[in-house]
Amino acid sequence: MKQGKQKSIKNQRIFHVGIIGASNKEANAIKRIFAVTNFRKRCYSPKILNADQSQKNNNVDFFLMCTDNPFEIDDWCQSPHCKSPPIFLARNKKQKLGKYQLSSPVNPGKFVQTLDHYTIKELNYFPEFEIGSDDAPIDEVTISGLKILRSNVNSNKNPNTPQLSILIVDDSLAVQRQMKLEFQLRSDHLDVASNAEDAICAIQTKRYDLIFLDVVMPGMDGYTACKKIKKNRRNHNTPVVLLTSRSSSFDKIKGALAGCDAYLVKPINHNEFEDVYKKFTQHSMQGDRAHAS
Repeated sequence: MKQGKQKSIKNQRIFHVGIIGASNKEANAIKRIFAVTNFRKRCYSPKILNADQSQKNNNVDFFLMCTDNPFEIDDWCQSPHCKSPPIFLARNKKQKLGKYQLSSPVNPGKFVQTLDHYTIKELNYFPEFEIGSDDAPIDEVTISGLKILRSNVNSNKNPNTPQLSILIVDDSLAVQRQMKLEFQLRSDHLDVASNAEDAICAIQTKRYDLIFLDVVMPGMDGYTACKKIKKNRRNHNTPVVLLTSRSSSFDKIKGALAGCDAYLVKPINHNEFEDVYKKFTQHSMQGDRAHAS
């Protein structure tokens, strides 16, 4: 029954967490907390392991170590099977064991918050933020996640990474606002146009590294605008990503015939956006840019 309910959640991702060194009481508490996440897009599934099993188990996304011995954690982290830093559950509140430390007894809210923080920062998974959702105020959970992502991007930023030029074409103020938040995570230069006509004017004098183009807009639609962009000598090689709420095969074929390079269906979560962004900006980051004269 529980499994059926999990399948009904669209785009749900299950993270398998290896639990090492937990007492029966701790293991039962963790299982109860994890069960609550079955009804979210970000779900956690526990696997109770002993030390030997952890070295052979490759079917977990990260580990949670329950220990009162900091040396045990140091030894475990230095072993060959430790591919990513575990989340520590320290029984002694005075111990300083790591940035993802949890104290016992477990506080359910703090416990899930720490797991979410880990998956956002270490695994770059953030389904709460969507582009093309309604124009309601962004909640505290999403704001907190954006702050984590921004901190992570800044700490990993290469000073030699070139600034990219991005054009957003969409008449929705909500989409413009959400796109701006996405690009605040990076150091790219962002231009925004509210209609296709303004976008066509923009590409006459400037070359862009990536263009996000809405399909349904007042005046010229996105398909027609995409064709014009692909004929422009400055931007004919620029990847164009169509943004739309239409997901039929006919619409995707129509987009392909217009020359678009990708087709994203709204609402678009952060991870889908991130995949497309990385795919089409990789050549620019490597300096392989074909400028029109």
